[in-house]
Amino acid sequence: MTHDAPRPSYTIRPVAAEFRPGDPAAPWADITPIWIGHYLWLANDYRPAVEVRLCWSRGFLHVRFRVGEKRVRVKYTKFQDPVYKDSCVEFFIDAFPESRQGYINFETNAAGALLAAFGPDRSRREPLWPEDLAGFDVVSSIPGPIDGEHGAAEWTLEYRIPLALFRKIYGQEVRPGHRAAANFYKCGDETEVPHYGAWSRVETPAPDFHRPEFFGQVVFG
Repeated sequence: MTHDAPRPSYTIRPVAAEFRPGDPAAPWADITPIWIGHYLWLANDYRPAVEVRLCWSRGFLHVRFRVGEKRVRVKYTKFQDPVYKDSCVEFFIDAFPESRQGYINFETNAAGALLAAFGPDRSRREPLWPEDLAGFDVVSSIPGPIDGEHGAAEWTLEYRIPLALFRKIYGQEVRPGHRAAANFYKCGDETEVPHYGAWSRVETPAPDFHRPEFFGQVVFG
């Protein structure tokens, strides 16, 4: 597969009603999932099943992960901690790729601690501040630090990203039919079994998720 090879595409379903993460009335059962299926770089046969669902409302982009892991590591609990060392799921999105400004990385461990930044590549990133994320909410099925079994076969994590963040960063509005570039990842650099999974395959010799040339497409339906 080369840079010019076809990339996966996903249509983000619009929903009429606003809802918060964890709302039992949320429409997730009606949302088509995608899967993180490319486990890369390490030949250890550890490939946790990860399902991702997205929808969007007038004010928010909603994201939900369901992760098939019985044993997890959660050490970090603060905003902008290096959560990628824990059991972690990640969503990278370039909301307006035609503008060539960069992409936002949302990295969350299994307890919902968030690392987020913006920039064009790995080396040139500006961390987001709490005021940038006003309205960002996250809920996880794992409440806090843990190292080992958490009592279930899977864990879930759900958050909503205010669309105002995209307006602030890109100076543009997301509208129906808009095409963005994105990738979804599963990792755990310092977990019991390190692993690196992606939705859209990353073609590099060493682990590197900060490669927007390998992003897939997400369409706001």
